[in-house]
Amino acid sequence: MWHLSYRPEVEDDLVDATVWYDDKRAGLGNEFIVEYLSAIRRIRDNPLLFAIAANGLRPCRLKRFSYIIHFDVDANDVLIVALMGTERDESAFIHRNESP
Repeated sequence: MWHLSYRPEVEDDLVDATVWYDDKRAGLGNEFIVEYLSAIRRIRDNPLLFAIAANGLRPCRLKRFSYIIHFDVDANDVLIVALMGTERDESAFIHRNESP
């Protein structure tokens, strides 16, 4: 069984993306959340299916929206590090995975 946890910034990432999509079309933000939760289930079901990227994190691309969930796996722990648009430079979030 996998244990999921989230960096605190992920909530802001999700809110920002949802608001952005709702500004484009009413209800689109809710559709984004549904797709995000579907991707989280894919990660939870088998995080090791996702290859490790050059930045050391595993990316899970949302199927319908141009966003990627970046996460790390350590033993049975899965840490969701960021939810970022595909156009964003990873320097915007890569420091989140570093120990304080």
